[in-house]
Amino acid sequence: MRTAIAMMMGVATLALPIAGSAQAPAYPNKPGRQYHCLSSRGLEMKRLIAAASLSALFVTGSACAQSTTATGRLPSPGAVVLIDSTGKVAARPLNETLMLVTVNGVVAPASIRSIHDAEGHAASAFATWNAGGSVLFTSSDCTSGAHVYASQHPGVRAAAQVRTPAGIMLYAGADGAAATVTIKSVLYETGCASLTVRQGGLFPVQATVNLSAEYPPPLSFQ
Repeated sequence: MRTAIAMMMGVATLALPIAGSAQAPAYPNKPGRQYHCLSSRGLEMKRLIAAASLSALFVTGSACAQSTTATGRLPSPGAVVLIDSTGKVAARPLNETLMLVTVNGVVAPASIRSIHDAEGHAASAFATWNAGGSVLFTSSDCTSGAHVYASQHPGVRAAAQVRTPAGIMLYAGADGAAATVTIKSVLYETGCASLTVRQGGLFPVQATVNLSAEYPPPLSFQ
């Protein structure tokens, strides 16, 4: 705003001597003509001041807008990713313990936990895949018709992580509404258990991955 005022004062200083100088009247012996000339120069001066004011305000406003944009925009931080022991990107973090893993084009949640030594001390900068879930099957031997429960986290797919002899398996459920299914077996860490139950709130498994084999721990953020 001070810039606009300064420009207005500068234009006025330059224009006033022109309108009030002795050379202003073009026809000194014709008062009517002299009055007309002074009026024209006065109008011209007003037009110059108005134009300068608008120009200065535009420049000032643009500068302020650019300054606000530059200082108000937070710098984009570098993308944080979860790296496996081979240096390969394993997942993107959703929070401290929940990762987003892409399995055959399906983005599914997978949890991690700290690595502890024999005395229970957590390792620094390293983690491993979590386990402890279960998967329900429509077959009696945990081989087909896999289903999982919905996730407790809004906006992510239903999923389960189960420790098996081959490694920690991630089962990613389909999106959409839950279904009620007749279940005949359940896969736990301890193995496959047969049972028959009508269970609701389930989602069919759409993709699976062996996390231990595909992204071997220890894991770390970078």
